[in-house]
Amino acid sequence: MGERFDMSLRIAFLSFAHMHAYGYARHMLTLPRGTVDIAGVWDKDATRGKKMARALGTRFFSARDKLLAAKLHGAVVCSENTAHLEDARAAAQAGVGVLCEKPLTTTSRDARELVDLFARARLPLMTAFPCRFAGAMQRLKEQFDDGVIGTLCAAYTSNHGRQPGRWFTDSQHSGGGAVMDHTVHVVDLLRWLTKREVARVYAVVGYNRFHLTRQAVGKKRIDDAAVLTLEFDGGVVASLDCSWSRPAEYSTWGDLKLELLGTQGVARLDLFRQRVLLAARKTGKTVERCWGDEKDGGVCGEFVRCLRDGSTPSVTGEDGLRATEVVEAAYRSAECGEPVAVQHL
Repeated sequence: MGERFDMSLRIAFLSFAHMHAYGYARHMLTLPRGTVDIAGVWDKDATRGKKMARALGTRFFSARDKLLAAKLHGAVVCSENTAHLEDARAAAQAGVGVLCEKPLTTTSRDARELVDLFARARLPLMTAFPCRFAGAMQRLKEQFDDGVIGTLCAAYTSNHGRQPGRWFTDSQHSGGGAVMDHTVHVVDLLRWLTKREVARVYAVVGYNRFHLTRQAVGKKRIDDAAVLTLEFDGGVVASLDCSWSRPAEYSTWGDLKLELLGTQGVARLDLFRQRVLLAARKTGKTVERCWGDEKDGGVCGEFVRCLRDGSTPSVTGEDGLRATEVVEAAYRSAECGEPVAVQHL
Protein backbone atom coordinates (compact mmCIF):
# COMPACT_ATOMS: atom_id res chain seq x y z
CA MET A 1 0.00 0.00 0.00
CA GLY A 2 1.85 3.06 -1.22
CA GLU A 3 5.57 3.71 -1.59
CA ARG A 4 8.38 4.88 0.64
CA PHE A 5 9.32 8.56 0.50
CA ASP A 6 12.80 9.99 0.93
CA MET A 7 11.49 13.55 0.53
CA SER A 8 9.22 15.69 2.67
CA LEU A 9 5.66 14.43 2.69
CA ARG A 10 3.36 16.89 0.96
CA ILE A 11 0.24 17.14 3.09
CA ALA A 12 -2.69 19.47 2.44
CA PHE A 13 -5.56 20.68 4.61
CA LEU A 14 -9.09 20.41 3.28
CA SER A 15 -11.03 22.93 5.39
CA PHE A 16 -10.55 24.44 8.82
CA ALA A 17 -14.24 24.22 9.69
CA HIS A 18 -13.52 21.90 12.63
CA MET A 19 -11.48 23.38 15.48
CA HIS A 20 -9.26 20.29 15.67
CA ALA A 21 -7.70 21.28 12.34
CA TYR A 22 -5.74 24.01 14.10
CA GLY A 23 -4.16 21.49 16.47
CA TYR A 24 -3.27 19.13 13.64
CA ALA A 25 -1.66 21.97 11.68
CA ARG A 26 0.32 23.10 14.72
CA HIS A 27 1.69 19.62 15.26
CA MET A 28 2.60 19.19 11.60
CA LEU A 29 4.76 22.29 11.95
CA THR A 30 6.54 20.93 15.04
CA LEU A 31 7.70 17.74 13.30
CA PRO A 32 11.42 17.55 12.49
CA ARG A 33 12.43 19.73 9.56
CA GLY A 34 12.03 17.94 6.25
CA THR A 35 9.34 15.58 7.53
CA VAL A 36 6.25 17.40 6.25
CA ASP A 37 5.63 20.15 3.75
CA ILE A 38 2.18 21.71 4.20
CA ALA A 39 1.48 21.95 0.50
CA GLY A 40 -1.67 24.05 0.59
CA VAL A 41 -5.03 24.85 2.11
CA TRP A 42 -8.49 24.68 0.58
CA ASP A 43 -11.60 25.85 2.36
CA LYS A 44 -15.13 26.72 1.22
CA ASP A 45 -14.76 29.70 3.53
CA ALA A 46 -12.12 31.55 1.49
CA THR A 47 -11.50 34.15 4.20
CA ARG A 48 -10.74 31.49 6.77
CA GLY A 49 -8.71 29.44 4.29
CA LYS A 50 -6.55 32.38 3.23
CA LYS A 51 -5.94 33.33 6.85
CA MET A 52 -4.76 29.83 7.69
CA ALA A 53 -2.63 29.55 4.56
CA ARG A 54 -0.82 32.73 5.59
CA ALA A 55 -0.37 31.46 9.14
CA LEU A 56 1.08 28.17 7.86
CA GLY A 57 3.29 29.82 5.26
CA THR A 58 1.63 28.03 2.38
CA ARG A 59 -0.71 28.69 -0.55
CA PHE A 60 -4.50 28.95 -0.54
CA PHE A 61 -6.25 27.08 -3.35
CA SER A 62 -9.67 28.32 -4.43
CA ALA A 63 -10.48 24.92 -5.98
CA ARG A 64 -10.18 21.68 -4.04
CA ASP A 65 -9.34 19.60 -7.12
CA LYS A 66 -6.41 21.87 -8.03
CA LEU A 67 -4.94 21.34 -4.59
CA LEU A 68 -5.48 17.57 -4.77
CA ALA A 69 -3.66 17.56 -8.13
CA ALA A 70 -0.57 19.22 -6.59
CA LYS A 71 1.37 15.95 -6.16
CA LEU A 72 0.20 15.32 -2.62
CA HIS A 73 0.94 12.36 -0.39
CA GLY A 74 -1.80 13.04 2.14
CA ALA A 75 -4.67 15.32 3.11
CA VAL A 76 -6.29 16.23 6.43
CA VAL A 77 -10.07 16.53 6.11
CA CYS A 78 -11.58 18.82 8.77
CA SER A 79 -14.67 20.10 6.99
CA GLU A 80 -18.20 19.99 8.40
CA ASN A 81 -19.33 16.45 9.23
CA THR A 82 -21.66 16.09 6.25
CA ALA A 83 -18.89 17.21 3.87
CA HIS A 84 -16.45 14.47 4.91
CA LEU A 85 -17.72 12.02 2.29
CA GLU A 86 -17.32 14.42 -0.61
CA ASP A 87 -13.91 15.71 0.46
CA ALA A 88 -12.42 12.31 1.32
CA ARG A 89 -13.84 10.76 -1.84
CA ALA A 90 -12.22 13.49 -3.95
CA ALA A 91 -8.88 12.80 -2.25
CA ALA A 92 -9.11 9.06 -2.91
CA GLN A 93 -9.93 9.67 -6.55
CA ALA A 94 -6.82 11.84 -6.75
CA GLY A 95 -4.67 9.09 -5.20
CA VAL A 96 -4.22 10.90 -1.86
CA GLY A 97 -4.33 9.25 1.58
CA VAL A 98 -6.59 10.87 4.19
CA LEU A 99 -6.71 11.66 7.88
CA CYS A 100 -10.39 12.43 8.48
CA GLU A 101 -11.81 14.21 11.49
CA LYS A 102 -14.41 12.25 13.44
CA PRO A 103 -17.12 11.22 12.77
CA LEU A 104 -15.80 9.63 9.60
CA THR A 105 -19.21 10.32 8.05
CA THR A 106 -22.70 10.90 9.39
CA THR A 107 -24.18 7.66 7.97
CA SER A 108 -22.83 4.14 7.94
CA ARG A 109 -23.61 3.81 4.23
CA ASP A 110 -21.31 6.75 3.44
CA ALA A 111 -18.64 5.39 5.77
CA ARG A 112 -18.78 1.99 4.08
CA GLU A 113 -18.35 3.71 0.71
CA LEU A 114 -15.21 5.48 1.89
CA VAL A 115 -13.69 2.40 3.51
CA ASP A 116 -14.20 0.37 0.34
CA LEU A 117 -13.01 3.17 -1.93
CA PHE A 118 -9.70 3.65 -0.08
CA ALA A 119 -9.18 -0.12 0.14
CA ARG A 120 -9.56 -0.49 -3.63
CA ALA A 121 -7.18 2.42 -4.19
CA ARG A 122 -4.70 0.95 -1.67
CA LEU A 123 -4.56 4.27 0.15
CA PRO A 124 -4.55 4.89 3.92
CA LEU A 125 -7.78 6.16 5.49
CA MET A 126 -7.34 7.12 9.13
CA THR A 127 -10.13 8.27 11.45
CA ALA A 128 -9.05 10.96 13.92
CA PHE A 129 -9.64 9.34 17.31
CA PRO A 130 -6.96 11.14 19.37
CA CYS A 131 -8.01 9.72 22.75
CA ARG A 132 -6.29 6.42 21.90
CA PHE A 133 -2.97 8.29 21.87
CA ALA A 134 -3.21 9.77 25.37
CA GLY A 135 -0.50 8.38 27.65
CA ALA A 136 -3.00 7.44 30.37
CA MET A 137 -5.18 5.62 27.84
CA GLN A 138 -2.19 3.75 26.47
CA ARG A 139 -1.27 2.60 29.98
CA LEU A 140 -4.85 1.54 30.72
CA LYS A 141 -4.84 -0.50 27.52
CA GLU A 142 -1.63 -2.27 28.60
CA GLN A 143 -3.07 -3.05 32.05
CA PHE A 144 -6.36 -4.22 30.56
CA ASP A 145 -4.60 -6.51 28.06
CA ASP A 146 -2.48 -7.93 30.89
CA GLY A 147 -5.68 -8.98 32.68
CA VAL A 148 -5.16 -6.77 35.72
CA ILE A 149 -8.92 -6.25 36.23
CA GLY A 150 -9.85 -9.70 34.95
CA THR A 151 -12.80 -10.16 32.64
CA LEU A 152 -14.74 -6.97 31.96
CA CYS A 153 -18.34 -7.11 33.18
CA ALA A 154 -19.59 -3.55 32.81
CA ALA A 155 -18.46 0.04 32.25
CA TYR A 156 -19.66 3.51 33.17
CA THR A 157 -18.45 6.25 30.82
CA SER A 158 -19.00 9.91 30.04
CA ASN A 159 -17.94 12.43 27.43
CA HIS A 160 -19.37 15.79 28.43
CA GLY A 161 -18.66 19.09 26.75
CA ARG A 162 -19.90 22.56 25.95
CA GLN A 163 -22.26 23.17 23.09
CA PRO A 164 -19.84 24.13 20.28
CA GLY A 165 -22.25 26.42 18.42
CA ARG A 166 -21.67 27.35 14.76
CA TRP A 167 -22.38 24.56 12.26
CA PHE A 168 -22.36 21.91 15.00
CA THR A 169 -25.92 22.95 15.87
CA ASP A 170 -27.14 22.80 12.26
CA SER A 171 -28.01 19.20 11.41
CA GLN A 172 -27.59 19.88 7.68
CA HIS A 173 -23.87 20.29 8.37
CA SER A 174 -23.36 18.27 11.55
CA GLY A 175 -25.68 15.32 10.97
CA GLY A 176 -26.74 15.47 14.61
CA GLY A 177 -26.00 17.04 17.96
CA ALA A 178 -24.32 15.73 21.10
CA VAL A 179 -24.89 12.08 20.19
CA MET A 180 -23.14 12.57 16.84
CA ASP A 181 -20.37 14.66 18.39
CA HIS A 182 -19.51 12.72 21.55
CA THR A 183 -20.58 9.10 21.19
CA VAL A 184 -17.83 8.11 18.78
CA HIS A 185 -14.84 8.73 21.07
CA VAL A 186 -16.01 6.45 23.86
CA VAL A 187 -17.33 3.78 21.50
CA ASP A 188 -13.94 3.67 19.80
CA LEU A 189 -12.09 3.32 23.11
CA LEU A 190 -14.38 0.52 24.34
CA ARG A 191 -14.11 -1.33 21.02
CA TRP A 192 -10.32 -0.96 21.16
CA LEU A 193 -10.16 -2.25 24.72
CA THR A 194 -12.58 -5.16 24.43
CA LYS A 195 -12.00 -6.15 20.78
CA ARG A 196 -15.77 -6.60 20.62
CA GLU A 197 -18.52 -4.88 18.66
CA VAL A 198 -21.58 -3.13 20.04
CA ALA A 199 -24.59 -5.38 19.42
CA ARG A 200 -27.49 -3.32 20.79
CA VAL A 201 -28.11 0.27 21.87
CA TYR A 202 -30.77 1.89 24.02
CA ALA A 203 -30.74 5.69 23.96
CA VAL A 204 -32.64 8.45 25.71
CA VAL A 205 -32.04 11.76 23.97
CA GLY A 206 -32.94 15.27 25.16
CA TYR A 207 -33.13 18.75 23.66
CA ASN A 208 -33.01 20.50 26.97
CA ARG A 209 -30.67 23.43 27.48
CA PHE A 210 -30.92 25.09 24.08
CA HIS A 211 -34.39 24.05 22.90
CA LEU A 212 -36.32 27.18 23.92
CA THR A 213 -33.57 29.51 22.73
CA ARG A 214 -33.45 27.88 19.32
CA GLN A 215 -37.24 27.79 19.10
CA ALA A 216 -37.39 31.53 19.82
CA VAL A 217 -35.17 32.36 16.84
CA GLY A 218 -36.82 29.87 14.49
CA LYS A 219 -34.06 27.25 14.41
CA LYS A 220 -34.55 23.49 14.43
CA ARG A 221 -33.97 21.71 17.70
CA ILE A 222 -30.85 19.60 18.06
CA ASP A 223 -29.96 17.01 20.69
CA ASP A 224 -27.76 18.31 23.49
CA ALA A 225 -28.21 15.58 26.10
CA ALA A 226 -28.25 11.81 25.91
CA VAL A 227 -27.62 8.67 27.92
CA LEU A 228 -26.85 5.48 25.99
CA THR A 229 -26.73 1.88 27.16
CA LEU A 230 -24.44 -0.24 24.98
CA GLU A 231 -24.54 -4.01 24.93
CA PHE A 232 -21.44 -5.61 23.40
CA ASP A 233 -21.05 -9.03 21.85
CA GLY A 234 -20.49 -11.39 24.77
CA GLY A 235 -22.74 -9.50 27.17
CA VAL A 236 -20.62 -6.59 28.48
CA VAL A 237 -22.85 -3.58 29.18
CA ALA A 238 -21.69 0.05 29.21
CA SER A 239 -23.48 3.30 29.94
CA LEU A 240 -22.46 6.53 28.21
CA ASP A 241 -23.45 10.11 29.02
CA CYS A 242 -22.48 12.01 25.88
CA SER A 243 -24.12 15.36 26.65
CA TRP A 244 -23.31 18.97 25.82
CA SER A 245 -23.97 19.72 29.49
CA ARG A 246 -21.26 22.27 30.29
CA PRO A 247 -22.44 25.89 30.29
CA ALA A 248 -20.03 28.67 29.32
CA GLU A 249 -19.68 29.54 33.02
CA TYR A 250 -18.36 26.07 33.90
CA SER A 251 -14.69 25.85 34.90
CA THR A 252 -13.76 23.09 32.45
CA TRP A 253 -14.83 22.44 28.86
CA GLY A 254 -15.82 18.84 29.63
CA ASP A 255 -14.47 15.38 30.29
CA LEU A 256 -13.91 11.86 29.06
CA LYS A 257 -14.13 9.28 31.85
CA LEU A 258 -14.15 5.49 31.94
CA GLU A 259 -14.90 3.24 34.90
CA LEU A 260 -14.31 -0.41 34.07
CA LEU A 261 -15.67 -3.10 36.39
CA GLY A 262 -13.94 -6.47 36.04
CA THR A 263 -13.94 -9.79 37.83
CA GLN A 264 -10.57 -9.02 39.46
CA GLY A 265 -10.67 -5.27 39.89
CA VAL A 266 -11.88 -1.83 38.86
CA ALA A 267 -10.09 0.72 36.69
CA ARG A 268 -10.97 4.43 36.58
CA LEU A 269 -9.69 6.85 33.96
CA ASP A 270 -10.17 10.64 33.83
CA LEU A 271 -8.47 11.42 30.54
CA PHE A 272 -8.23 15.20 30.96
CA ARG A 273 -7.32 15.30 34.64
CA GLN A 274 -3.94 16.87 33.80
CA ARG A 275 -5.00 20.47 34.11
CA VAL A 276 -4.53 23.68 36.06
CA LEU A 277 -7.52 25.66 37.32
CA LEU A 278 -6.87 29.40 37.12
CA ALA A 279 -9.01 31.97 38.92
CA ALA A 280 -8.63 34.96 36.62
CA ARG A 281 -9.78 38.54 37.21
CA LYS A 282 -9.88 39.07 33.44
CA THR A 283 -12.57 36.42 32.92
CA GLY A 284 -14.22 36.76 36.31
CA LYS A 285 -14.31 33.02 36.82
CA THR A 286 -12.18 29.93 37.33
CA VAL A 287 -11.00 28.54 34.00
CA GLU A 288 -9.20 25.42 32.86
CA ARG A 289 -5.70 25.34 31.40
CA CYS A 290 -4.62 21.88 30.23
CA TRP A 291 -0.97 20.90 30.33
CA GLY A 292 -1.15 17.16 29.73
CA ASP A 293 -0.59 14.83 26.81
CA GLU A 294 -0.88 16.28 23.31
CA LYS A 295 -3.16 13.69 21.76
CA ASP A 296 -3.35 15.52 18.44
CA GLY A 297 0.38 15.02 18.09
CA GLY A 298 -0.11 11.26 18.33
CA VAL A 299 -2.71 11.38 15.57
CA CYS A 300 -0.46 13.42 13.27
CA GLY A 301 2.59 11.27 13.97
CA GLU A 302 0.64 8.10 13.18
CA PHE A 303 -0.69 9.54 9.90
CA VAL A 304 2.79 10.65 8.82
CA ARG A 305 4.23 7.23 9.68
CA CYS A 306 1.63 5.46 7.57
CA LEU A 307 2.20 7.74 4.59
CA ARG A 308 5.95 7.26 4.81
CA ASP A 309 5.95 3.49 5.44
CA GLY A 310 2.96 2.55 3.36
CA SER A 311 1.48 0.82 6.41
CA THR A 312 -2.07 0.58 7.71
CA PRO A 313 -3.06 3.14 10.39
CA SER A 314 -3.66 1.81 13.88
CA VAL A 315 -6.97 3.71 13.78
CA THR A 316 -8.65 2.92 10.49
CA GLY A 317 -11.62 3.96 8.42
CA GLU A 318 -13.24 0.74 9.58
CA ASP A 319 -13.04 2.02 13.16
CA GLY A 320 -14.80 5.18 12.04
CA LEU A 321 -17.49 3.11 10.32
CA ARG A 322 -18.19 1.03 13.45
CA ALA A 323 -18.56 4.14 15.61
CA THR A 324 -20.97 5.70 13.11
CA GLU A 325 -23.08 2.53 13.16
CA VAL A 326 -23.54 2.95 16.92
CA VAL A 327 -24.55 6.61 16.49
CA GLU A 328 -27.18 5.62 13.94
CA ALA A 329 -28.51 2.94 16.28
CA ALA A 330 -28.72 5.46 19.13
CA TYR A 331 -30.84 7.85 17.10
CA ARG A 332 -33.10 5.00 15.94
CA SER A 333 -33.53 3.88 19.55
CA ALA A 334 -34.39 7.39 20.68
CA GLU A 335 -37.07 7.59 18.02
CA CYS A 336 -38.76 4.27 18.83
CA GLY A 337 -38.11 4.22 22.58
CA GLU A 338 -36.75 0.68 22.49
CA PRO A 339 -33.32 -1.00 22.35
CA VAL A 340 -32.27 -1.57 18.74
CA ALA A 341 -29.69 -3.83 17.12
CA VAL A 342 -26.65 -2.19 15.57
CA GLN A 343 -26.68 -2.78 11.82
CA HIS A 344 -23.15 -3.69 10.73
CA LEU A 345 -22.27 -3.08 7.09
